[in-house]
Amino acid sequence: MNMVRRIINEPKQLVPLLPISLVLYLLVSSFSRPGITADGQTYLQIARNIHLGIGLGWQALWAPPLHSCLVALVGWLPGVPDLLIASALVGALMGMFLVVAVWLLAEEVFGRTVALGASLVAALFPHFHWIFKAPEAESTYTAFLVFSLWLFCAAQRRRSLLLFIFCGVAFSLSYMSRSEGFLVMIFVIAAALLVQWRSRTQANYVRFIALLLLAFFITSLPYLVFLKKHYGSWVISPKSTYVLIWMKSRIYHDNDLGEVGNEELWGLTGSGTLKWQVPSGAGDVFSYLMSHPAKSAQVYLDNLLREVPGRIPNNSGMERYPQVFPVLFALAAIGAFLRRWGNRSAQNKAALLSPLLILLVLPVFTEGWWKYLVPYAPLLIIIGCAGITFASEIIFKRFPQTTSRYTSLAVLLALAVFFRLMAFPLNLFSSPSLNSTSTPQPSKILEARHTYAADAEKAGRWIAENLGQGHNYMVPAYSKLIYHLNGLWTAEPVADFEKLHAFAIREGAEYYIAELNGPVPMEEVTKVPQGLRFETMYRAPESGYTVVVYRFTPLAGR
Repeated sequence: MNMVRRIINEPKQLVPLLPISLVLYLLVSSFSRPGITADGQTYLQIARNIHLGIGLGWQALWAPPLHSCLVALVGWLPGVPDLLIASALVGALMGMFLVVAVWLLAEEVFGRTVALGASLVAALFPHFHWIFKAPEAESTYTAFLVFSLWLFCAAQRRRSLLLFIFCGVAFSLSYMSRSEGFLVMIFVIAAALLVQWRSRTQANYVRFIALLLLAFFITSLPYLVFLKKHYGSWVISPKSTYVLIWMKSRIYHDNDLGEVGNEELWGLTGSGTLKWQVPSGAGDVFSYLMSHPAKSAQVYLDNLLREVPGRIPNNSGMERYPQVFPVLFALAAIGAFLRRWGNRSAQNKAALLSPLLILLVLPVFTEGWWKYLVPYAPLLIIIGCAGITFASEIIFKRFPQTTSRYTSLAVLLALAVFFRLMAFPLNLFSSPSLNSTSTPQPSKILEARHTYAADAEKAGRWIAENLGQGHNYMVPAYSKLIYHLNGLWTAEPVADFEKLHAFAIREGAEYYIAELNGPVPMEEVTKVPQGLRFETMYRAPESGYTVVVYRFTPLAGR
């Protein structure tokens, strides 16, 4: 009753519910089963491995498992029909969590006016709704990262041992969503120690950081042990070798082998493991970059310029979206940086700006792809909203304070609606679709993609119904079939058949899947090397898309 009376007497207590209610409405009104994305199938397979009782599986060496564990957990709830719906539910929960985290961080550093404006922008920002609907980990990583930064700022202000421990746990959860969370945590800690050193208070501060790190490693220990069990040594980023080989091909163009069919990635080592599963570290990346420093510098600078607001490539279905780092917010953020941020200005600036140092690392590995930048957009939105609020206060400094506050809120709400309308001009409350046909891509390409996705789903379901669920299939990476087969997945290596067969037997693969783009004579389908036996075949009646299933059999003399 006391709480009810307090809310009635102080209706401002309900203000945080506005952005939360808005994002909840948007997520619920547009809730749908997401499509399969290239990376999403890996996260979904980890969840399926958990459901099938084999643990995380080798896919957790490719992608950190927290998001998948949440999907698996939700997938066990009554009434959840499949893991795609479970993924959509996790994304919706992370969407609400992100808006709450944005509010908490903005209020902690800048106060309630900026918190309301920033959380409203976050609730409507199209890029966030895209990641909420994708079966990938960006939504979970972004939400936990912003939440970690709030805990860090609050812990510093209160000098609370308990909050520093919680902060270490939260940073661990962000790291177990995406590996770069570890690097961001190091940036935040280093910046905080530098500020404390300059103020000559670092001696008392070190014990807080020690507790944070202890909590981080204890929380991360199960995953770190999992990695050590596979690699034989302690590693932080399990996909470092994959990224190194990938950037050689896709970013530096030493070759144009890409990812599928790349022997450097999917070939087999002498011990029979996939080549990308051999661990490497920062020293290997540095050695590669120094092998041709002039080219590395040119590629790095070109990619860095693609992260500049206004120049970020909105690819992968985002062509009509606003920039993930809007120019207006970037300019407002620069203005905010020139002002003091309360009594703890240096500490707060270090906490909110240090994660953006990751933007100086990403150009080594990527060409400014928006998906790698979107987790840090909430920070730009918060600081940009603060800059707009500061400007409003300066303009209206001769008027009552409430005037400047309401003016800044009106401007921020208008910007939030504007960004939303840029992406969806016809309906403010429509949400991004992973298979949207409104993007300005050639219609034939879109049609081919949609046709393939639909055919792969029908083929996978047909195979699972005829062979039963839970079988182990060898399928190439990025095939849309993987999820719909409803079983275990063994990656197809790039190797001669004898090595491929030995790898399949060692990994327990029962069936080999071959996807064909058109009709193939039956005599060619059934003509296979020793070690395979034709099992069954699915052919799409309209497109001719064909999936052939072979069973692995022992080789003669083995």
